[in-house]
Amino acid sequence: MKAILAGAATAALLLSVTTTPAAAATGLKTVYGWAKISGNAHFILTPYKATLGEIGESGLLGWSLDKKTGSPVRIAYTEGLDFRQVSKKCGKRAAGYPHENYDKKTAFGKTKCDPIHLYALLKQGRVAVRVVYDNTKRPMSVKVWELKLP
Repeated sequence: MKAILAGAATAALLLSVTTTPAAAATGLKTVYGWAKISGNAHFILTPYKATLGEIGESGLLGWSLDKKTGSPVRIAYTEGLDFRQVSKKCGKRAAGYPHENYDKKTAFGKTKCDPIHLYALLKQGRVAVRVVYDNTKRPMSVKVWELKLP
């Protein structure tokens, strides 16, 4: 009987240890907006209201960033970043159809690139993006996906 109780107590302890971090808020936040460079491994994201819609009567989807929805946030990025870009060549601006590489259903970039390519792209000017970042201590991006604009 004591062995059963000890086993049950151990199982309860293991469950509480493994479920506590998962139950805590992850702090992940998704924001659409314009990103501009801010140092070597940071960018400033200005949040905008994003709307996915058809571009003219073409049947192709694109994003429009209409109205500011909050104050700018300085976000860091590192080697573990999942960066997707619209252009087929990493670090280069999209040259237009047929060179763009984006998901036809979501209008997010599909080309998987490295964080250094995000830096190169931001050096050329601001970029329309969807950013998922961890806001628990200091904002750190997890995913940055370039948006297909009209």
